[in-house]
Amino acid sequence: MSDQAEHDKIKADLARVMDLNAKLLSNAASTYAYNKINNLLLMQVLAQVESRNLEEIRNNVEKYIAQFTDEFMKMNG
Repeated sequence: MSDQAEHDKIKADLARVMDLNAKLLSNAASTYAYNKINNLLLMQVLAQVESRNLEEIRNNVEKYIAQFTDEFMKMNG
């Protein structure tokens, strides 16, 4: 195998590894964020049982997901 062909194969393999790493990190960040959201929703349910108004939490779930995902990415990036 020529040096150029070997070099191209290594570059392609590295690109696949980097893509897989990015996907794994993204999935891990999403899992982390959804675990945080589940905790928030549990607190919301408990607060509703106590007749407290936590509408803001319900309306901001997407904001919390993004926030926790960013937090995870910074910790593991």
